[in-house]
Amino acid sequence: MRRALILVGLAGLLATAFLFGFEVSARNGSAAAPPAVSVVDAVRADLASRYYRSVPGSVLRLGTVRSMLAALNDPYTEYLDGPAYRLLQRRLAGAYSGIGVTLLPAPAGLIVVATQPGPGRAAGLRVGDTITRIGRTSTPGLGLAGALGRITGPRGTTVRLVVLRGDVIHNLEVRRTSVRAPGVSGRRLSFGGRMYGYLRVTTFRRGSAARLAVEIRQLKRAGVDGLVLDLRENPGGLLDEAVKVSSLFLPRGTVVSLLGAHHPLEVYSASGHPLAPKLPLTVLVDGFSASAAEVVAAALQDNGRAKLVGDHTYGKAVVQSIDPLANGGALALTTARYFTPTGRDISRVGVRPDVRVLEDARTPLDDGLAAALTTLAAATS
Repeated sequence: MRRALILVGLAGLLATAFLFGFEVSARNGSAAAPPAVSVVDAVRADLASRYYRSVPGSVLRLGTVRSMLAALNDPYTEYLDGPAYRLLQRRLAGAYSGIGVTLLPAPAGLIVVATQPGPGRAAGLRVGDTITRIGRTSTPGLGLAGALGRITGPRGTTVRLVVLRGDVIHNLEVRRTSVRAPGVSGRRLSFGGRMYGYLRVTTFRRGSAARLAVEIRQLKRAGVDGLVLDLRENPGGLLDEAVKVSSLFLPRGTVVSLLGAHHPLEVYSASGHPLAPKLPLTVLVDGFSASAAEVVAAALQDNGRAKLVGDHTYGKAVVQSIDPLANGGALALTTARYFTPTGRDISRVGVRPDVRVLEDARTPLDDGLAAALTTLAAATS
């Protein structure tokens, strides 16, 4: 029997950081696959029995893991070698050695969707940059695991990056250091003579919902009139955490549904024990809100619980499982599509905000936050 920890964002959980949605599986409760099964055979069996689409026999007959996965043309299904898998496990715990940026795949390479205080930001990496080369390796088609193994490394060593910003190419050298992955934070904001709570969730890793609950309780005790949940630049994470976060605000209802070729329809519902079911709520999203972040945003929107403010989200509507292999590596396998509570498939189109706001880079103001607070003020007046 598999125990599955579903991820809706491998990117942010993987590395420097990436995050999509996925699940980490343990075969028969063990941390590794049965040693009698070869890695190629284990991957072939997973593709035949668990992949979210039907896999042609011509693909399953290919002789290597690399050739089978390449034939899928699926950027989210990939092989993690031992170091990459171990780093993923550390990333789930919230700490790793890297450069402190969040990446998502793009046609030209790997796009920077978030930075945190650390070596990447200090070296000049910005949100919206595209990393086209890591060392001597071109990034288009490299995959997140491949990028992970090249960007991360021992503390104090350096990595050379070629970065495309608009039409200008920049060559950066970044020194790796220990990075504590960001998670959840909260604070009070005064706006229009009222006090509101601001909640920021940067990834959905283990414990995110519990930490968010602590912040909500503190803000409720402070007597805030409403909440802003900021999911901008959040590339996803653990599906279970996304369901738990949604349940903090939803008194009842569907959160998300999963369906795949080998995955019967599975409906996740709110727990029925909300912490803030009636407090006015707006949710901030942008083009880098992906996967688990989109699950939460769509659940709150479809259930009429919150207004979404910002820009269209990323549009990643598949989940992966992380299956340990006998050689110490793992397979990141797409196992299902997910659908919003009203049945929407947001693949490649994302979630549409109720109030569209584009940030003006020429001003120091946070236009999205200002719009979210204005929306809250209208709801509480």
